[in-house]
Amino acid sequence: MMNKTWFQVITMFVISCLVAVGCSSRFQEPIEPKENKETTTLKVVYQNSELFHRLYGDWFTALNNHIRLEVIEHADIYRDMGDKTKEEVYAQFIREEQPDIFILSAHEFENHINDGILSELDSLTTRDGYDLEGFVPGLVNQLREIGDGRLYGLAPTFTSSAIFFNKDLFKKYSVEFPYDGMSWYDIIDLTRRFPTEGDKQTRIYGYTGGDVYEAPMDLVTLIDKMSRAEGLSIVNTNTMQVTIDTDAWKKVIQTAIDADQSGAIFNSMDELFINGTNEEFYDSQRFLMGRSAMHIGSVMSLALIDHYRQEIKDVIPFELGIIAGPVDPLDRTSSYAMTPGDIFAINNSSAHQDTAWEFIKYVCGEDYALASSQANELLLAQQLLLSRTGYMTEYKGTSIEPFYQLRLKLLRRSDDWYKLPDQFFNDFSSILSRELELVQKEQKNLDEALAIVRSEAQAMLDQVVKENYINGAS
Repeated sequence: MMNKTWFQVITMFVISCLVAVGCSSRFQEPIEPKENKETTTLKVVYQNSELFHRLYGDWFTALNNHIRLEVIEHADIYRDMGDKTKEEVYAQFIREEQPDIFILSAHEFENHINDGILSELDSLTTRDGYDLEGFVPGLVNQLREIGDGRLYGLAPTFTSSAIFFNKDLFKKYSVEFPYDGMSWYDIIDLTRRFPTEGDKQTRIYGYTGGDVYEAPMDLVTLIDKMSRAEGLSIVNTNTMQVTIDTDAWKKVIQTAIDADQSGAIFNSMDELFINGTNEEFYDSQRFLMGRSAMHIGSVMSLALIDHYRQEIKDVIPFELGIIAGPVDPLDRTSSYAMTPGDIFAINNSSAHQDTAWEFIKYVCGEDYALASSQANELLLAQQLLLSRTGYMTEYKGTSIEPFYQLRLKLLRRSDDWYKLPDQFFNDFSSILSRELELVQKEQKNLDEALAIVRSEAQAMLDQVVKENYINGAS
């Protein structure tokens, strides 16, 4: 058999085996197209025209044949930059083309608000009595927080994770089931109650990581995931100070070190699947194969599990459980792991404000939610859930309510990645990994190691700030 990388296996699944997430038993009533109206063209800025029409545009224009949607792709904006910066090119594009609708990431959304080019939507929602209560908890508040208390955009989708667990393994080893609202500390406590004996073909793990597929999780990655769940930042970008030596960070890092050394978490990078046969890839997926008690995944993980079970003849099915988490231990009702999908906003210079609002009302409303819940292969492939609650409720009999249970909470640390160069974070990870290896070898204590990490990282950060100042001044 021809060797395949794990990416090829996942791609094959997405192309050939995507199935719709189950929805409620309601069916969409036909809506008559609006005839005999003057045609209006809305200019929409989005990453890909075909994807836009398949995700959003086709259904809307089928119901509103007097509205034409012209998509301007990101690549086209920057095709002929000359000697201008991306920021200069984009500003010129806005001035000259006057697009009506922006579809943005959370970071882009915040930048557009700060640049003063978005229309606030509060007056429009109030005027039309538009329902803002039917969204997943915290979404509208999160968008308002980005807008300093005002609403400048809405998102029809969001991403979320949940904790998957093997009920059979928990029963076998007499470990109590996980519960909704668990923190990483709770998860690690449970992982350490499972045995660690056996060879790599037979032993089990308390936890296996990986966002789309399972893979070994090194110590720095575990620390990143734990700190993200608590909203901890490496750098305070307001003061440009490294914050790695706080008590909260020390607790996360010490807990991660103990978990890493316990053997309960799959962390052997020597066993990372890079290429091989389908069978070898499947065998590397320990949770799937019933050899891991817990795994954190997206809604797409449900479809992958179902696909794997159909592909693998000798797999022994296990009883699957899903719970909401992980959470910040200081706030067990919310999650930083839930984020808005595409955010729709209106250019405040648009000549078609009301028509643009009609489009946003549709894609963020109940008619779109009902239609897309019945034909949502693209949403599932992108690990997206509908923001409107009550439309995506199960997958082949498995409730996906845990993905909706927590309240979205804004992860401000994500902004750090845009305020600082990638190289800073790459170098920081290398320094942290080096020093923590010395801690694990008992050649340094944690306080000594973190003092070195903070000192070296701060020196790098100071240089970044200095370079940016010099470049800006020139």
